[in-house]
Amino acid sequence: GTVVTDRVGTAHGSVKGGASVSQVGGKGAVVLAGGAAGSYVDLPNGVLSALTNATVEAWVTWGGGNAWQRIFDFGDSTNATPEDNPANGKSYLFLTPLTDTGAGGVMRAVYSLTGGAAAAETRLDASVAMAQVLTHVALVVDSAGGKLILYMDGKSVGEQTYAGDLGSINDVNCWLGRSQYNADPEMTGTFHDFRIYKAALSPLQIATSFAGGADPAFLAK
Repeated sequence: GTVVTDRVGTAHGSVKGGASVSQVGGKGAVVLAGGAAGSYVDLPNGVLSALTNATVEAWVTWGGGNAWQRIFDFGDSTNATPEDNPANGKSYLFLTPLTDTGAGGVMRAVYSLTGGAAAAETRLDASVAMAQVLTHVALVVDSAGGKLILYMDGKSVGEQTYAGDLGSINDVNCWLGRSQYNADPEMTGTFHDFRIYKAALSPLQIATSFAGGADPAFLAK
């Protein structure tokens, strides 16, 4: 089907653009084909802006391809009607598996309230691009501590000073695999699990979650 079920709450999503929920290894997954107007997952509006601290976590198998794909992108665009209409990004929090070579060719998390200028964005770079195998990624937004922390496979791969406010993001587009920028390609890859916590998880909690793996038994209903 096309419904992405929230197994611990009511923030159910839907798959757009022709993909569907299927199974990989006997467990539910969403396989996205990428491209200029490919498939993506649409989550309910406001899932991020309602939070002060947050951790956004995913188990993803990235399929490679062009830079600036999105693991997730929550925000709005400069379109006069921003919902469901990418243009240029306006306010957002996103994670890309790969920037272009001019930006280092690495995995990057970005927060902005006023678009893509260097002075407007808070950018957190890992030292490498995301691997093209099943990978655990987690972005911690620690407003109280004033920092963003990026984890890959349970270990920190980058940290950046942060003075933002999730509540100021106009998150009418809460997307997995799609960008607020219409020039960016849709993501090629498979989502095995995706979670949002209303807390800045500690390093130990991140490591424990990674060790538990995607779609663990304690979430089964």
